[in-house]
Amino acid sequence: MRVFAGLIAAVSVTTALSVSPAWARTVRFETAVNLTDRSEPAIKQALMEAFDTSMRGAVAMGLSHIRVDRIQVLQDAVVLAMIATDEDDDDQAPDNARDQ
Repeated sequence: MRVFAGLIAAVSVTTALSVSPAWARTVRFETAVNLTDRSEPAIKQALMEAFDTSMRGAVAMGLSHIRVDRIQVLQDAVVLAMIATDEDDDDQAPDNARDQ
């Protein structure tokens, strides 16, 4: 009986160790940059600054997959929303992104 109990315990431990948890970290960055004026060059510059700031944050956190979720040009600011994750699964991509 002890041998049987030991065998069951060994199988349970082996099963528990072989199953890796699927813990993906997902972060939503929202970066706002003030606009000096509403000209096209000023909007592009603010958008690039917001993108650079969000990218540096994602890289510092070790997140490898990054996508733009939303861009808003307000009266006095540009707001960039990005979603970053360390998940390696393409199944999370929106349906319209897979077709492109």
